[in-house]
Amino acid sequence: MTIDKHIYFTNEEYARIKDYADRNKLSFSKTVCNLSISALNDNEILDRFNKLEKSIEYIIKKQHVIHLLEEQIYSDMDFENVSDPKKSKPLNEFNKRIRNNYIND
Repeated sequence: MTIDKHIYFTNEEYARIKDYADRNKLSFSKTVCNLSISALNDNEILDRFNKLEKSIEYIIKKQHVIHLLEEQIYSDMDFENVSDPKKSKPLNEFNKRIRNNYIND
């Protein structure tokens, strides 16, 4: 289906499109159509990447808060002997259980 539409380009834009059309052995109209559709698809993909990136950043921030809360809970248990959290058997067991049950690498 062909629809007659008028498109205006600057001389530089026209030259770039014409060069692209010549290199790919396409008509000027087909080249404009292909480039337009590619640009639209690229924008959709970029939007999806941006949403995913924001979601990942949100998850990372929440995970960091959860980790800090976990450490705080163990430190506030008021044990008589203060120990290194890295050497704490209950904490290490808890981390191991969480990793095994909820984190799929």
